[in-house]
Amino acid sequence: MFDIRRLSIHFCGMKAHAAQKSVLVEVAEIAAGHPLRKSVDELPAGDVGVIQMRNVDPEAGIDWAGVSKVELPPARRVDFLGQGDVIFSTRGARTYAVALGEVPLPAVCSPHFFVLRLRAREIDPGFLAWQINQTTAQEYLKREATGSHILNIRREVIERLEIVVPSLARQVAIVAFAEGAAREKRQLSALIENRQHQMNALAAALHHSIED
Repeated sequence: MFDIRRLSIHFCGMKAHAAQKSVLVEVAEIAAGHPLRKSVDELPAGDVGVIQMRNVDPEAGIDWAGVSKVELPPARRVDFLGQGDVIFSTRGARTYAVALGEVPLPAVCSPHFFVLRLRAREIDPGFLAWQINQTTAQEYLKREATGSHILNIRREVIERLEIVVPSLARQVAIVAFAEGAAREKRQLSALIENRQHQMNALAAALHHSIED
């Protein structure tokens, strides 16, 4: 298990100049998702995957098996997603970012996403996604969003999002810690669900014993 206290002490002990602040537009190219005139379900079947919001989980990543494969209209140039891209959902009940690992097929994302493509190797894509998903960035995005129930984030708001960039080694350590914490969360959730199934089975068996 990860030691959060040890990690916090280590980070707090690092010199202040080890990190610098930037805004998102300075560290990443920001592009809208692929424009679609029809819904994905109305497009003919093909070999290009279209990532939709239903295919993405901020913790689990992309459900590639569930991604619809379509034939895109030939009129527009297609900028396919690649490893290291970060997709950023800006509409819906919450905003979130996910860094792409291996992309197993030619793929784009729907217009509900922005694609962030890092300008420099000094920033880890997983770290950028992690920072966007944390409270400080989320509070800024929520404050600047339009809409009451369905949030919508304007491009200029995304461009002004403040990003702290520590050393690459520190970024990698933070991402490893976050991944470990996510694994522990999934394990605990599975344990809780299993215990609930056991309780349900025990209650059913108790009723059956009385009926018999």
